[in-house]
Amino acid sequence: MPATVCRGPQEQQPRGRMPTNITLLAACALSLACVPGAAAPTAAAQDAAGTLDKPRRALASDTGSGVVTSQAITVAGHDFCQYFIAAWRDKEGSERFTLAIVERPSARRGSEVRIDFAQRRVYETRLPAARAAIKPLGEDAAERTWQAVLEADAERKSIHDADLAPDEF
Repeated sequence: MPATVCRGPQEQQPRGRMPTNITLLAACALSLACVPGAAAPTAAAQDAAGTLDKPRRALASDTGSGVVTSQAITVAGHDFCQYFIAAWRDKEGSERFTLAIVERPSARRGSEVRIDFAQRRVYETRLPAARAAIKPLGEDAAERTWQAVLEADAERKSIHDADLAPDEF
């Protein structure tokens, strides 16, 4: 005879309310975050005390640097991003700009790669099937993107209209 387990009625939590234990945990976490000195010391405070090592000090002082994000999916897309980023970092002043590399793979037409700067598409290409051709394509893309980014940045800085944001002309 199999053993049966008797369970009491399940309590239903009303929609829109958090369970009590989660509410208490959230309140404790919020109170700890608001207490001065409970949080970890900032990088600037640690740097003043001389407790940061050299790489962390460089990272903490480098707040104005740009980022290159990659949304590559395929092996060819990852190779393109690797070669592009290597060539991009060799450009003088490239660390000021933030770029987004987005890959859209397609079995029929191959992978499409686009590079965006300031919510604008500055470069777009299709990746070749031969992986040997990806390296020169990535380096050429870095050069063309560099020129397009410099033009877009100069254009953005030259337009001063109180009614428009810098990217809305």
